[in-house]
Amino acid sequence: MKKLLLFTTVILFVFALHACNGQNGGNGGQQGIELTYADWGNQEFNQLLIDAFMEEYPDIRVTLRGDIDGAGDIFTGNLVTAAQAGLLPDVYAIDNVPTAINAGLTLDVAPYWDADPETALIYENIANTAVYQGQRLAMPSYQFFKGIYINLDIFDDANLTTTDDYRVDLDGYPVKDWTFDEFIAIIKAVTNYTPENPETLVIGMANWFGAPDFQQVWPTMFDADVLYDTYDGTAFHYTSPEWIDAMTEKVDLHRAQNGWTTNLSLDDLEEYEVLSQFLTTAGYVALDIDGSWMFWMINEAVENGFNLGFWPYPQGPAGFFPPTILDYICVSSQTDHPEEAYLLAKWMTWGRQGWEARLDIYEADKAAALAAGEVPTWLDRFPVADYPDVWDRVFDLVDGIEGIEYTIDHIANAKPDLDKWLPGYKDFWAWVFDGENPYNWMNLVEAGPAAVGTYAVQWNNRINDIVTQEKDRLGNE
Repeated sequence: MKKLLLFTTVILFVFALHACNGQNGGNGGQQGIELTYADWGNQEFNQLLIDAFMEEYPDIRVTLRGDIDGAGDIFTGNLVTAAQAGLLPDVYAIDNVPTAINAGLTLDVAPYWDADPETALIYENIANTAVYQGQRLAMPSYQFFKGIYINLDIFDDANLTTTDDYRVDLDGYPVKDWTFDEFIAIIKAVTNYTPENPETLVIGMANWFGAPDFQQVWPTMFDADVLYDTYDGTAFHYTSPEWIDAMTEKVDLHRAQNGWTTNLSLDDLEEYEVLSQFLTTAGYVALDIDGSWMFWMINEAVENGFNLGFWPYPQGPAGFFPPTILDYICVSSQTDHPEEAYLLAKWMTWGRQGWEARLDIYEADKAAALAAGEVPTWLDRFPVADYPDVWDRVFDLVDGIEGIEYTIDHIANAKPDLDKWLPGYKDFWAWVFDGENPYNWMNLVEAGPAAVGTYAVQWNNRINDIVTQEKDRLGNE
């Protein structure tokens, strides 16, 4: 009750500010609160969502900033430049929260978050992110699913049946509760590496950004308390048996260059033109680890004459904890209107009202596409909160993607990634791929699976040192 009263007080204060700021001296004119917003998403969609916000809050005017361009780290760099000129948007998306903190760009929104009863509905593993020494310097906006795109036509042709190594359903597709061992066995079973004969070519698996991501996800399925990449909220555990087993399998597959994965030899890539395509949408990949932001591939596959489903990530003995990828939203440290900026940030990302407005837009788009005989654009990002009515509408917008319901059914147990919010995590991965580092990734691949235990010790020490140092530094600042 105290929390609700506090939030009500905050909201009343917001509208009191509207009233005060609306008086334009003695001339009787009205002037509302002015805010600016920027992210790298679809700007037409952003404007529709902003229009809906201004309809709900008529005293707040929002300008969509189109001058901050680029995406990801380029967008963030342009934000830093804008801030140096005193032109930082009041609300903005960010690809790396520590970068924004180090540049002094973010406002602590904990007073508004803590007073908002709706934040209690955000899934715990997600709500615990982007908090630094008690300061909430960013908010999770939405989550993308990480899963397995599956070429249904390849499996139709393969006509697999259940064996001692893997299970398939009545349609010949992998069962939804498949294990890691089954996943690997199926990759090898469906692979038919014949680049000299494209008509029979099947690549087993497309990699996650260049290499399998096994060590980041597999350990989370062996222990309910282990988070993404073995993080437990304090430290990483790369020397655990689960991490070592996952990395060993990753290195083994990556080294093979025999069609089990899309890591192929340079000689083959130069010799066979068929391998120069985007192999998943060209129809040659059986399984592809990727995020829901790639749902556009499902429509492109249909255009190319085959069908893709979206299977859950394989699970382990502790159960299924869907891996998800988070985006973040920040309120500017330069804003003159922090309460209103919080309302805008919430609306554009995780808030219930904003999601209802977002779904209104998607549903109208879907209806128009179907009326025109077209395949609608799939919703590719998902709520970070337990809004049952919203999730019902969400499912209607992805109904038709075979396999996705299993991930949605388990979304309350999701374990999100660390990439955009954990201090030092980005720096650690830069070290892993640094050619001057004797324990870099390519050296591990060359050394082979037998070297994983040795590298695990080095990597474990390095990541814990970097993350601890960066967390302490942010806390002290």
